[in-house]
Amino acid sequence: MKNIFLLIFIFFSHLTNAADIERLSYAEDQQQEKHQVKVSTILMTTDVTFTLMINEVDSTKRKAEEEKAHNAINSAIGEIQRIEALLSEWQPDSEISQINLYAAEKPVIVSRETYRLLHESLNIAKATQGKFDITFKSAGKLWDFRKKVIPSAAELQQAVSAIDYHKVVLNDEDYSVRFTQPGTRIGLGGIAKGYAVDRAVQIIGHYGFREYSVNAGGDLYAAGDIQQKRWRVGIRHPREKDQLIALLPVANAAVATSGDYERYFEKGGKRYHHIIDPATGQPAQDCMSVTILSPRAYLADALATGVFVLGAQQGMALINSLPDTEAMIIDAAGNISVSAGLNDLQAALVSDTN
Repeated sequence: MKNIFLLIFIFFSHLTNAADIERLSYAEDQQQEKHQVKVSTILMTTDVTFTLMINEVDSTKRKAEEEKAHNAINSAIGEIQRIEALLSEWQPDSEISQINLYAAEKPVIVSRETYRLLHESLNIAKATQGKFDITFKSAGKLWDFRKKVIPSAAELQQAVSAIDYHKVVLNDEDYSVRFTQPGTRIGLGGIAKGYAVDRAVQIIGHYGFREYSVNAGGDLYAAGDIQQKRWRVGIRHPREKDQLIALLPVANAAVATSGDYERYFEKGGKRYHHIIDPATGQPAQDCMSVTILSPRAYLADALATGVFVLGAQQGMALINSLPDTEAMIIDAAGNISVSAGLNDLQAALVSDTN
């Protein structure tokens, strides 16, 4: 039996100030009985919001709990900053930057933490038939979605030749990483943010909190009483910015969404977005939106990308083969499908997303 409690309601409702991917709220009937500490800040170039629920009614005890909540949030912020310094490809001293600089010439020894995340990334690449691939950076860097730059076919062909997760070789004995081909580069943008959320969740849990959420620009984790559907996660309509297409009551689970509406431009009647197919170097064309629910945020983060590129049919087959993992996929035609654990609710689905 799955230990993630999930119920889907598909609907169209107006939402003001909607988040780009998900909107997270605490159930109104529960919120009336509790107080909350909420802090928002910018981390890993995205808005990150921490919300911790306080149970104490007594004002003196509540003040102490609120102080503890702020301490927990500050510790979680510090941890995310540490992870960014470790894994960011944009910081020259990070371990990922050192790998990109030297791994084509010699093995680069990294920390056990970085090594384990790289190992997980390659496992997910294998599971997704290479559609989640940390070596996509060779092609991804050619696209400029602000300036609406489309790389030439020759540029993409050269870049794709360096893309293949098999070109990343890990050595379990000394935690070293090497590339088998010059020009190969890696980026953990499709998994690092989810991992940072997981680490923040662990820290907040260590402070003794049991009802809280961490939302990092749509990669989120919500902890609460699994029997009482504590948190409601709204999934954005892929073509209507101020509308929701799904409401997911979630407890003790991570949610991540990849959509072709996050970073994109249109040219010649075609939409070009940031989710790149490693096989072509072009934006993947088979989906509008993929939402993944998983016990771990790093896994939800990576699978959302991999399933988006795989497409609805192959992507859903993968999700149905994984334990404790659910998905809602909206394909390029606007058809909605849900994973096997949600099949009993198929009658509630609205298929017209156009």
